[in-house]
Amino acid sequence: MNIQRECKDRFVSLLSNYPSSNRTVSDSLWNEIETRYSEPHRAYHNLNHLYQMLGEFETVKAKLEDSEMVLFALYYHDLVYDPKSKTNEEESAKIAEKRLLELGIRKERVSVCSNHILATKSHRLGDNSNTDTKYFLDMDLSILGSEENQYLEYTKNIRNEYSIYSDEDYRKGRSQVLDHFSETIRLFQTDYFFDQYEMRSRYNVKSEIHSLQKR
Repeated sequence: MNIQRECKDRFVSLLSNYPSSNRTVSDSLWNEIETRYSEPHRAYHNLNHLYQMLGEFETVKAKLEDSEMVLFALYYHDLVYDPKSKTNEEESAKIAEKRLLELGIRKERVSVCSNHILATKSHRLGDNSNTDTKYFLDMDLSILGSEENQYLEYTKNIRNEYSIYSDEDYRKGRSQVLDHFSETIRLFQTDYFFDQYEMRSRYNVKSEIHSLQKR
């Protein structure tokens, strides 16, 4: 399995739906994505993350109102990723908007894609929020519901991405994130992902909290 090839082929296939895209354009756009997601400081938010989300996307694609904007959001949502920055989502959304407008996609659809990306900043939505956004956020969080070995690998990779912080600072910051998850009534906002991953995710989150408390 070549994850890079799988991610690229799916992206190029998406671009083929837009007349303004050609080989030069698709190569340029993909090279930007591949370069960003291959940055050396990325241990989790890399092409493996995109590939994992693509698998989840395929399971719910038929349920989405505008699957193409969800797919674009998937590729661009972590384009900018600096553990020290508080504006990663805004910067990623801004680049996505620029690239999609250059493809000739209507502003209304581009805004939908941008909103998907911006929603990953807090993972909080109201009841009347776009259903596609809920599916997208659930895809992004689906790693929480992975089996034990995969979840442990995920936690190690997240720690590596935040290696600039001391163990104590990381423990405090990560605990805040996990506490937020544990206090949320539902981690997953769609019934599909709730049924698939909610129970396992809560177990994993609780286990990680306990692990951090022992340090």
